[in-house]
Amino acid sequence: MQKFLLLFLFPLFLSAAELHLPVQSVSDDSQSATVKVKQIAKGVHGFVVRHFTNDHSVIVADVFVSDFDVSAGVATLTLSEYVGLKQNSLPNGNWHVQVGDEVILAFGYSRALLLAPNDDIYHIITKNIHGVEWIHPDNFATYLSFQAHPTPFQEDISGYCTLAEIGLLYTYVNGALFTLDCQTLSLIQVTPVELEQKSTKLPFYSRVEEIATSWWVWGAASRPLEAYDPHYLELLVEYNNESKPLYNYINGLNTPEQELIKNFEIKE
Repeated sequence: MQKFLLLFLFPLFLSAAELHLPVQSVSDDSQSATVKVKQIAKGVHGFVVRHFTNDHSVIVADVFVSDFDVSAGVATLTLSEYVGLKQNSLPNGNWHVQVGDEVILAFGYSRALLLAPNDDIYHIITKNIHGVEWIHPDNFATYLSFQAHPTPFQEDISGYCTLAEIGLLYTYVNGALFTLDCQTLSLIQVTPVELEQKSTKLPFYSRVEEIATSWWVWGAASRPLEAYDPHYLELLVEYNNESKPLYNYINGLNTPEQELIKNFEIKE
């Protein structure tokens, strides 16, 4: 019966797809901006658009929600250069975010990628969560093979999600389903749900038999993944070491990964 709890996973504020909001203020150093919004999770990704005319616009910055004041209904956005449509043969405009520019948050949240340890768990989750278009992990595995990265890291995930216009990443690890922003890997939701795990496919379930490696590719991503749970839990903690829900989850583990608790920046 627990698997049917997945029906209630999808956060309400995500069900309306992306949010379109005007910039309310910009910091003096142009490193942050604010928007008014009723509800938003920290880590939600998006970008800022400058409209020159009704028919002409341009993306001027990449953003993610770095803070949300619930009482005031104000989200603080961290700004950076947008590189999702980078083209070295074209000149770059020297634009800065201004009050009145349009912020688009949760872009692509109607499309999701699920990393699961086997096909049974993959099919249970995808059949019980509605409101998203599931992009099959075969496509991500093919992307990793092209990169010669048999072990996926944040750069691989965000790079693929940019190409495929995917906004949400789900990953099932050690008795819980984690909902993340596909670009920032910021944790949006943790849902404990025990699903029987009869087998594990590395680095995740897909129908791609083997992800290619290459002798000229270096680093941890170039080595085949040896264990499923430790890798994805380490990624979760690396990008969410101030998350209280994740802290509580890790603290409750009775596996060696409970040692990850020391990496959090949370005071009891």
